[in-house]
This record gives sequence, C-alpha cells and structure tokens, in this order.
Amino acid sequence: MPRISITANSIHDGANFSQVLASPSWLGDASSTGWVTRRTLFGASRKVESDGLIAVRDSGCPYILFSVSTSARTVGLTSFHQPSPSTLIEHLRATSLMDQVHALGPSAHVFPEGVRHSFSVPDVPYSEKLTTLAFLLLLSLLLSRSIANRKTPKCVAPSLDVLLVLKIFFGVVYAAAVTCTSLALPHTEVIEWIGAGTQIAASMTFVAASISEHHHSIAPSTLTTLYAVLAAAFYAYTAGRLGPDAPSAAAASLLCLVFLESKNKRTLLIPMDPAPAYESTLSFLIRPFFPHIAPLLYAGSQRRLKLDELREIPLDLQADPATQKLMSALAKGDKKSEKYLFNSAFQAFGGQFLAPVVPRLIVVVATFAQVTLVEQLISYVSDSSISNERGPILILAYFLVYVSLTISNYVYTEKINAFIVQCGSALTGSIYGKTLRLTSMAAREVGQGAATTYMSIDVEKVTAGFSIFHEVWASVVIILVACAMLWIKAGLLVMLAPLLFIISLLGATSVLSGHVGASQKRVMDAIDARVKVLSSVLNQLRPIKLNAYEPFLESKISDLRKIETNALKQFMDFIAAAATLGNMGSYGTFMVTLAAYYALPVIGWGDLPPLTVTSVFTLYTIVSLLIHPLNVIGQTLPLLFASLASITRIQGFLQLPEKAETPAPLVDLDDRTFIKGCTFGWDDSTPVLHGIDLELSPRELHMVVGSVASGKSSLIMSLLGETKLFEGVMKVNAPKVALASQTAFIYPGTLRSNILLDNPFDEAFYDKVIHACGLRQDIEALPYRDLTMLGEKGATLSGGQRQRVALARAVYAQADLVLLDDVFSALDGETEAHVFASLFGGEGMLKDRTVVLVTHAIHHLSKADKVIVMESGRVAHFGSFEQVRAAGATFALASLAVEAKAQVMAEQNSTEATIVDEEKEEEEAWSAEQISRRGAYLFYAKCAGYVQIAILGGFILGWGLANVSAVVYLSFLPSSPGRLGLWVAGYAGVVAINLLFVAMTLLVFARVLSGSTASNVHKAELVGVMESPISWITKNPVGKILNRFSQDIQVADREFPFACMNCSVNILGTLATFLFIALATPLMGLALPILGVFGFYALRFYLKTSKQFRRLELGSKSPLYTLFGTTISGLITVRAYGAQDYFRSQNASFVNKSQGALHHRLAGQLFLRIFLFWFQTILSCSVAILTVSLRSSTSAPILGVALSALVSLGGTMSFMLTSYATVENGSIAIERIQEFANLPKEETLIGTDETKDAEEWPCAGSLAFSDFSMRYREDLPPALKNISFALEGGSKIGICGRTGSGKSSTVLSLFRGIDQHLVTGSIVIDGVDISTVSLKKLRESMSIVTQDPFLWHGSIRENIDVGGEHNDAEIWEVLKHVEMFDAVSALDDKLDHLVVDEESFSKGQRQLLCLARALLRNKKIMVLDESNSSMDHVTDEKIRHVVDSQMKSFTVIAIAHRISTIVNFDKILVLDNGFIAEFEEPQVLLSNPESRFARLAASQGIYHPDLAPSGVAVKGIDDGTVVVVTEDLVNV
Repeated sequence: MPRISITANSIHDGANFSQVLASPSWLGDASSTGWVTRRTLFGASRKVESDGLIAVRDSGCPYILFSVSTSARTVGLTSFHQPSPSTLIEHLRATSLMDQVHALGPSAHVFPEGVRHSFSVPDVPYSEKLTTLAFLLLLSLLLSRSIANRKTPKCVAPSLDVLLVLKIFFGVVYAAAVTCTSLALPHTEVIEWIGAGTQIAASMTFVAASISEHHHSIAPSTLTTLYAVLAAAFYAYTAGRLGPDAPSAAAASLLCLVFLESKNKRTLLIPMDPAPAYESTLSFLIRPFFPHIAPLLYAGSQRRLKLDELREIPLDLQADPATQKLMSALAKGDKKSEKYLFNSAFQAFGGQFLAPVVPRLIVVVATFAQVTLVEQLISYVSDSSISNERGPILILAYFLVYVSLTISNYVYTEKINAFIVQCGSALTGSIYGKTLRLTSMAAREVGQGAATTYMSIDVEKVTAGFSIFHEVWASVVIILVACAMLWIKAGLLVMLAPLLFIISLLGATSVLSGHVGASQKRVMDAIDARVKVLSSVLNQLRPIKLNAYEPFLESKISDLRKIETNALKQFMDFIAAAATLGNMGSYGTFMVTLAAYYALPVIGWGDLPPLTVTSVFTLYTIVSLLIHPLNVIGQTLPLLFASLASITRIQGFLQLPEKAETPAPLVDLDDRTFIKGCTFGWDDSTPVLHGIDLELSPRELHMVVGSVASGKSSLIMSLLGETKLFEGVMKVNAPKVALASQTAFIYPGTLRSNILLDNPFDEAFYDKVIHACGLRQDIEALPYRDLTMLGEKGATLSGGQRQRVALARAVYAQADLVLLDDVFSALDGETEAHVFASLFGGEGMLKDRTVVLVTHAIHHLSKADKVIVMESGRVAHFGSFEQVRAAGATFALASLAVEAKAQVMAEQNSTEATIVDEEKEEEEAWSAEQISRRGAYLFYAKCAGYVQIAILGGFILGWGLANVSAVVYLSFLPSSPGRLGLWVAGYAGVVAINLLFVAMTLLVFARVLSGSTASNVHKAELVGVMESPISWITKNPVGKILNRFSQDIQVADREFPFACMNCSVNILGTLATFLFIALATPLMGLALPILGVFGFYALRFYLKTSKQFRRLELGSKSPLYTLFGTTISGLITVRAYGAQDYFRSQNASFVNKSQGALHHRLAGQLFLRIFLFWFQTILSCSVAILTVSLRSSTSAPILGVALSALVSLGGTMSFMLTSYATVENGSIAIERIQEFANLPKEETLIGTDETKDAEEWPCAGSLAFSDFSMRYREDLPPALKNISFALEGGSKIGICGRTGSGKSSTVLSLFRGIDQHLVTGSIVIDGVDISTVSLKKLRESMSIVTQDPFLWHGSIRENIDVGGEHNDAEIWEVLKHVEMFDAVSALDDKLDHLVVDEESFSKGQRQLLCLARALLRNKKIMVLDESNSSMDHVTDEKIRHVVDSQMKSFTVIAIAHRISTIVNFDKILVLDNGFIAEFEEPQVLLSNPESRFARLAASQGIYHPDLAPSGVAVKGIDDGTVVVVTEDLVNV
C-alpha cells in the first residue's frame, strides 16, 4: 500500500458532495482485492477499491476523518474540534496516521458545512448483519403467524378469489425476482450468503403467510402489509443505487402487493355472529383516511343522524368482551388492596394501556427534530456563506418531520381513543354487574342517584385520566429532552437554571395537586348528596307538586347545590393556582435561561458566545416546547389526581358487600321448603325476624297476614335470601322462583317484554295469562297494544295496571315457588275477584304452584291451604284456616259455602298516560338546533352575568396581547449585544405582566364560574322542572331528567367554560402566529386567507356532525341511567327471577349504543386533529419552500419568530379547534339545560284571584263539580265527561270504580293538574272557581295522600314537617295518631333518621308517615288516593278512626278499592269510563243489589242488612244499617 503525505493545501472548502463521489482520482488501483461499495459509505453506488482516508469539514464543527481499509473492510471515524486544516495535519502526524494516508487527488475532499447532518457512515459488515437480522425477524414473525393461523377458524371461504389470485401472482413475481437477483450477485463471505438466503426464504414465507392471512384474518393483515411496505422501500432503494442489476421487479411487485394487502375483504367474509365492525375490516394504511367516519360526517352535515345509523364499534371495545375481561381480573384481585381496581384494570388491559407509548415517543422525537429545522433554516437565511444546495435538503427534512409528526399523532390518538371506549365499557358493565350482586342493604345505601353518578361522572373522569396520564409522562420526557438540548446548545450551567426552576415548579404543583384531589373528592361527595336528594324528589315529583312542596324542596336542593358550588369554588381556586404555576413555567423558563446566559459570563463562570438570531430563537424554540408540557402538568396533573379520586370511589363501590350466592337446589325426593328456628336481619346488628319456623307444602297456597311492620315482607325477602341469616336452617327447594313485590317492578321496555323477561314467547299461554290478570282491555286501549313502550317504573300505567303486569310476569314464569307481596292492594273489587279466581280458583293458573301470598284482603283467607299470621317479627300462628282459628286467632263465623259472585265488568281503559313520540320530538329538536345555537350562549352568558363576562373577556384579551408582546420582544434582543442585561431585565418585566394577566384571568374565571354561573345555571334548570306541568313530568322518565342534572350540569360546570377560555386564548395565539408568518413570508400571507377559508369550511363540515355525535351520546346515556336506576329499585325482583343475565344484556346493549356514539365522536375529533396537523404540515413546508426560494429577502428575526411559533402551531390549532368543538358540543348540554329552564309553566291563574283578600280560604270546604270534562291531550278522548256533583263542607265522599274509570283524573282535576285549555266546566270550592285561584294557593289549601307513598331522601322530620313550621311535640303527636310512634321511637336517630329510599320502611309504614304529614298540614280538604291499600285491616280500622276523629271538620275525598274504608262515608261516587254512574249515600246504593256499588261491595263481602246471604255471621258498622260478612281475624 503506497504511503504519501498530505498538506494543508490539499484540504480546502468549496467542493460539493457529488464532486467528491465523481472524482476518479481517489479510486486507487482497480486490481486491489476486495471491494467496498460507496453506497455503504456515503449512499453512492460506485465501488471504492482502495484504502484511504477522507476528511469532512462541518462549519464551526469538527473535522471528521473516514479511514477506509479494504483489507479490514471497516470504516473508522475520528472527529476533531479544531477548526483549522493545519491542526488536522498536526494531529495526523502525532497519531502516525500521516504515513497511511492514500493520495486523494488534487483537492475536493472537504465537504461543505452541514454534510455531517445529512448522511451517516455505517460499518459495512454491521450493515449487512443489520439487513440480515431485519429479514430474519420478519421471517420469524411470518412463520409464527402462519403457524398460529392453523389453530384459528377461517373467516374467508377456502377457495380462490380474484384478490387471492392477484396476491399469489405478484407474490410469486416478487419471490422469483429476489431469488434471481440474490443468486446473480457475487458473494465472498458467509454473511452475504446468509443474507441472500434469508431474503429468499422471507419472500417465499411472505407468499405463504399472505395466503394464510387472507383466509384467517378479518382485516387486511397488518404484518404482511407492513412487510410489503418495508421490503418495497428496501428493494426500491437498492434498485435506485445498484443500477441495471437491481431487483426492480421485486420492488414493483411489492408495491402492487401493498395495495392488494390493504384491500378489505368484507365481501369475501363468511357470515359471522356478531358481524365484524366495519372499522375492524380496514387496513391500518386505510384507516388514517377515515373511510369509516367520513361518510357519517358528510351525512351529518346534511341531515339529522339517528343512533342506529352509527356503525358497530370493534368487538373488543364492546361491553360484553371488555366487561368480561375486567370482571375476570377483579375476581382474581385482592379486594382489600388499596389499588384493587387499578391493579385489576391493568391486568385486564395492560397491553392497551401501554399501546400509546411507542407512538407518543415518536411524536416526541419528531417534535424535537423541529428544533434542528428551525436552527438550520434561520442559519440558512442569516449566513450567506451557506451553499444554496442545502435549501432542498431543508425542504425535504421539513416534509419528512411533519409527515412523521402527523402520522404518529394519528396512531397515538387512535390508541388513546380505543382505550377510553374500552375502559368505559368495562367500568360501566362492571358497575352494573356489581349492582346486581349487592346486598339489599348496600343497594339501599347507595341509592339510584349515587349509583348513576358512578356511571356518569366517575367513569368519564377515570377514562379522561388515562389520556392525561400519557400526556403527563410524555411532558416529563419532553422537559428532560429539552433540558438536554439546552445543555448542548448553551452549556451545563445555563441548562441547570431552567431545570432547577422547573423542578421547583413541579414540586409546588405536586403539593398543590394533593389538595386538588382532596377538593375534588369534596365536590364529588357534594354532587352525590345533591343527586341523591334530587333523584328521590324527581321520582316523587307529581305528588310533591300536588302538595305544593316545590318551594321547600327546591330550597333544600339549592342549599345542597350551594354546598357543592362552595366546594367547586375551592377546587377552582386550586386549579387556577396550578394553571398559574404552569404558565409561570412556560414564560419564566426562558426568562431564567436568558438571565443565566447573561449572568454566568459576568460572574466569570463561563465563556458563552454572544447571542445571535439563530441562537436566540433556537433557545426560544427549545424552551417554547416546554410551554405545552408545563401547562399539561400544571393543569392536568390535578385532574389526574381527581381521576384517581374517582377510581377510589368506583373501587369503594366494587368493594361493597355482595349477596351470598344461593347454592343450587338439591335434587332429592323431599321437595319441601322449610325454615327452622331462623332469625333474620337486614344488616349484621338488627334482627327483624325472630325464631321463624315454617314449612311450605308443595303446590299449596300460603297466605301471610299481619299488621303493618309485622314482618310480612321481610319473610318474603328472607325466602329469597335477601336478608342475613343469624341462626337456624333454611331450605328453599325451588329451582325457579317468581316474585311480585309491593311496589310493582316495571323496567323501561315494552309491556310484553316486562311480562316475558327472558322467557320465550308462547302466544297461547301468554294470552291466557293476559286474560287471567285482567289485562286484555288495558292492552287493547294502548296505542301499540302490548308492544307499547312503558315509561320509567311504568309511569305510563296506572297503579293497578302496573301491579297486574307484575303479577302477569310471575304467572308467566311458571315458577316452582311464587311469592306475591300484597299484589291486590291497587285493584278494584271486581278486578281483584276476577284475578283471584283466575289464579287460585278451581282451574286457577297458580293452583298447582307453591304460592306465598302476603295480603290484606283477608276475605280470601278461607281459600288458603295455609295461613301464616305475623306479629312483631314472629310467626304467631301457622296452619290451615281452621287450625289458625282454633289456635286462638278468632274469626267472626262465616259460611264458607257462600261466595260473592262478582260480575266481572268489561273494563274500559282511559289510560291517563301520555304516549310520547320520541322520534318526532327528536326531529323537532334537531330542526330547532339547526336554526340557531345563539340562544344557548346567551342563556349561559345571562347566568354568568354580562358585566362579568365582559371583564373576563378583557383579561383574556390582555393575556393574549401580553403573550404576543413577549415573543415580539425577542426579535429585538440580539440587535443590542452590548446591552444584554437591560434587554433581559426588560424581558423579565414583560413576563411579569404576562403572568399577572394569567393569574388575574384565572382568578376572575374561577370566581365567575363558581360564584354565579354554576348556581344560576342549576337554579334555572331546577325552577323550570319544578314549575313544569304535571303532564310533562308524566311523559318524561326520571333517568332523562336526572341526566340533565348530573352530566349536563357537569358539562356546564367545567367542560364548557374551560373550553371557552382555552379556545379564546388559543384563537389569539393562532392569529398572532399567522401574523408572524405573513410578515416573514409575505407571499404566504396572501395564501393564508385561502387556507383559512378552507379550514373554516372543513371545521363547519366537522362541527355539524360532531354536535350530532354529542347529542346522540348524551341521549343514548339516558336509557342507560334509567335502566340502572330501575335495577337498583327493583334489584330484589331481578334476582328473584334469576334475570341478572337478561338485564346485564340489556345494560350491555345500552352501553354499546352510548359507547358507539362516544367512539364516533372521538373518531370525529381525531379527524379534526389530523386535519389540523396536515394543515400545519402544508403551512410549514410552504414557509420552508418560500424561505428557501426568497432567501435574500427574508428577515431572519421575523423568520425566527414565525418558525418558533410554527413549532407549536399544530398543537395550538388542534387545542383551539378541539376547544371550539368542545364549546359547540358543550352548548348542546347548555341548550338542554336551557330547554328545561324554559319549560312551559303550569297555568297559575286565569282571571283575577278572588281569594287574595281572604285570610282563610277555604273556610268551609264545600266542593262542587259543574258539567266538568277534561282530556289529557287534544288528540285523546275525554277522560272525564260532564261530571256534576256537590259536597257540603265537612262531608266525606268515597270515589270508586274500575281501573281507568276516571277516579285519579277527578283528583288531578281538583288540583288543576291538567292544562286548562283541555278542561271545560268548572270546579268550585267555597264559592270560588278554582281556575281563578293561584295554583300555589289552591294546592296549599288541600292535602293529599297518594296511592304510592312518597318520601324523599331526608330525615323523618323533614319528610313530615316539610316547611319546618312545627315543633317536635306536634310531630310526635301525629305519629301517635297514625300508629308510628313506636316504630320511629325505636330508631337510633329518632326524627333525624335518614330516609334513604322507598325500602327504608315497609310500604304500609311509609303510607302512615304520609298520612301523618297530611294531618300535620291540617288543611280543610283532605284527599286520600287509595291511601290504605297497603295496610292490614286492623291498621285500616285505626286509620278510619283517625279519619273519623281527627278529620271531623275536614272535607274528605277518598278513592278506594277497599269498600270497607268508605262504606260509612256520607256519599259514594261511582265512576265508569269517565261518567258518573252513581252518586248517592252508601246505604241507598247498597239497598239496590243491581247498583254498581252494591256489586263492588258484595265482591268484598259487604251487604245491606236486608240483602245479606242467609246463614252467615254479620258484624254491624256504626248504627247497624250496614253489615259486613267477614272472615277477619279478630285478634290481628
């Protein structure tokens, strides 16, 4: 090898890269052995067949020596930091390298500056190994996938199709091309042969894997597609560099295969159940172009979308698979662990949880590549010595970086969205599944409202916390990388200054975040308290309005809201402080950096070069990259802690005690059900049943009687295993159980589905059940017969109809054990007689079933096979009717041979329900939405206060201007290097002003939001609902209303206002960036309006559908919450039927619909986000092109401002438009709140209030209906027709009739619960037409005890003395009157005992408490609407005594099915199909055996003395004019 020397003159500037490669003078001796291709050295294609050393110089940077040795086949790299060629020569001599330098030719071996950054020089053998390893990895993946596919079923028919044929054809071409090329090339070493063999094997395996994936993969294979992309790029690169012998055929065939492998196979798939989602059949290369969402976006921009138009979401995101994975992990987890839920969730979804990490890291790398781009482009403009040839390289670099940034952002966000949907589905399903397993006591304590909060608010916070978590750790990485770059650019000490500053801020933020988590918990607890009370009030809103209790309860709810807003105020203060710290980091970090850069040389701690335009904006760009992560940490770290608080809350719910699993019934010959010496209680401390000994004989009717709170219902619950067994042995030998409870369980669904549950439909048997339960006429009257949708808790049915539907369900179930809890209480006498005979008569449908019937209809006792008499939680008597009577339960003798032959009249139903056409309402709502959304914004501004909004807007504008001024200030800083200290001080002043505006803006924002807006928005909605007509309340399910007060209020409290502020701030930042771009590149300024118009229309295109996605999402959650609340209230019934799986599937269906809407909304947001990143890519590349093209006329300082702003433009625009989209979507919630706030009010007054001067009205209580008619809607027939009757003050009238005859309509009319335009005639009280009386005064002048007792979430004192107008002595007195003194006295908290829900007391006890409330109210007119239906006859007798003694001066109007309660009244009004059938004294009506009243009475064993059957024992009532033929237990 020749040895020569090199002089300084032989290394010089000016040569370009291509000249060096083309120079023949350094190729050496062509006969040298071995060869090294220049593509492995510099990316060229010609051979280097000589040893040598090449020097490359980068401006201001090291000389780089590449020593090439053909014998060692290596490329060595040595770098120097000395800039002069002479120093290089000295180093060569010192290291003995001079003698080994090959003659390089006359010159041209010093590359232009910047070349070092544009290419690399890998080790040749290592490159060959790397290629081989890559193909080996792909080969192994293809093999393993092909083998795995053999174990999975095929999803495409195993036959040839066009797509498969094309794949095989091009695959064979590719494999053949690779084989031929690899064998044709010379291979001198083993590694080369291995590489060639690996490529050939990989190509053949690829063809086989492609065929396998075609048959076994639903979607185009990601593996084979990715292989085709990478291999195509590799062979295309090879073909471009190696010349004619390149494998161009392989590259071309692979490009065709990329297309074929990306082609979907939907038309080829074998039919599946469930069918794969459309999205799941798309290639990963196709999904970023949004074919699954773009058609919906277009359709939504043209018309209203419906929920069923949305595509199915991928199977793994749906409720059942996601819930099953989480519940399986929860079952294996440690339930006592503090991280029980988190650990279980990570075990179930760890892969999905970590999936966004890699794409997020790529985003970070691409983000920091922008720093280099900014530095290089500013240097290119400011340094004229740089060759123009670098310009195209910079443009290409801009393109690659921003395209990578866009694609990686897509993948990252897609992974985040998928996990949000999956986790939401899993958590919601798990919460519902847990609900089905809760103990009865735990379910009571949770309540409907709190349970709904878990589903609505907490789940959303947890899923939001997932995306926050990834942003937080990514922000930490960005901060660390930025600090590292600062170290490189400005030295260690300069880097330490901002780093220490950031660390101190993070420490302060972390401390603050702990307080945020605690304050968030207080907010959530306050929300729970409010929603619990609100839920109970909404469930009882109709009777509350009839009693005019709205002002009191509205005040109570408002007080709870005030507690909530106070907690929100504290929470907002912490958020404001955290956000201020975040912004302090954003602005203060660069200030600290500049200060350190100035101060360190002054104090002698460093020798830093003067600041130039390039260095200032390079440093500023690095620091500007800290703005977003610092803001993320400052603003979202507290929210992450809030998310953790929600995880803790959900975990607490999931750790609640569960009902013990009922063991499978033993298969033995003994089919008895027995209880031996058992004591039961609802919790671990208080037994409710003592020493129970019972044996239920198979196929017999057991009737349970006893006084109120004697333990009848608790006995039923104990048989179901819903109570805790303290001692004794119980065996329930019944594989299938049916239950009809006191409060009929009706879930949102059709009438038929409520009867069937999960049983198959047998039309003949179904019709028989319908007839037996007296539902035929009711069904015929419904608009869609038995397919009519029933409202929440059967709001569209009367009480009797609801009870008969529940009874029909129990009969249709054909269960071995049927438990009926007072199911006849809401039925009129004739209907009761028909149903009882149909079920328990000689051919009764339950004749051969084991039945336990709790009843107060003791005239049926003689039909029982066994009678159970309960007394104070014990079985007082048990045996046959005769045995019980003989044992001491004395009966008034009666002839059991005499039966009341009740004529079953055809029941004419005038259902008082309003059937809602939801489709029509949605269409009208959408049409109104298209007209204007301004009303929602004006409503919110009005609630916030126009002056306060203006002040806040001024602060936001000041914030934006201060932010812009800080950036502009930097462009002047490098122009005065000698006065750097003053400029730094000036910048500190600008930053201080900026931070002042930030702090003041956030403080004002927190005060405006928590101080007035939150309270006013809630108050407006609450007042609107409370003052709405009863007809509106009837037709709107509680779940829908509650959704508006939970989720919509949540949006109004946080999401909407935060989005408004963020959008405003980012709009100012975006406009400033556009201004800088226009100043830096004027031609770009001309194009900006065009791009702006394009972006505007794209945004409109997105927003029109985005709002619909949000509307569908919110709407789809209402049935979910309604089902959840219904399940909580009817949990025992659901479990009794073993229908948990049925209701779980119902919940899963609702979850899939709501999560589907969420999935599409997130996909729409991703569409917008990626669109904005493409917009940024176009803008950045355009600026780069114009800058390179107009290099000489571009101002470096202005360009620096523009480029540094461009770095964060994508995030700023994305955040701005996402915030704007959130504002628009949030305005839907505001509009929904406004809709409730603007509900039509009840008509309060017609004409002049004639009672306004009367001190006491009514004073006598006289009442007269005059030719009164009413209907519920204009398109419905009248419910009351020409009703006329009169009552004197102090008289008592009983109203009876068949179900649907108009009884409740009469009462509703009396309280003016019907819109007055639907009414004709008049109702007069004490000579005053009630239509002329204010509604509040009218309803306050009367009292009503409704059929369904209503108690809300509050203390006993608050429930009885609603207005707080009476002392405790008066309350205790009325409790004595209604026989509830002992029950309340026995409670630990007495009058302060919290009434949790309807299960807090028995139904009879609740009714007694309601009667106590009415007595304490002491109004002249008392209405009793079937108020004694849930009481035993002895208690009923006592209540009658209360009516006679305590209500002597009252005018009493009683609706009754139990004739004995009204038989001694002054008048009886019998209604039939809206007409008055009879109106007379009871004695007169009873004397006529053909009268309707006489027949109703006879069905219950009540006769006129002259008409009593012969040979029966009689019992006189009052003056003996009426006798009762009875089988009452005298001692009960």
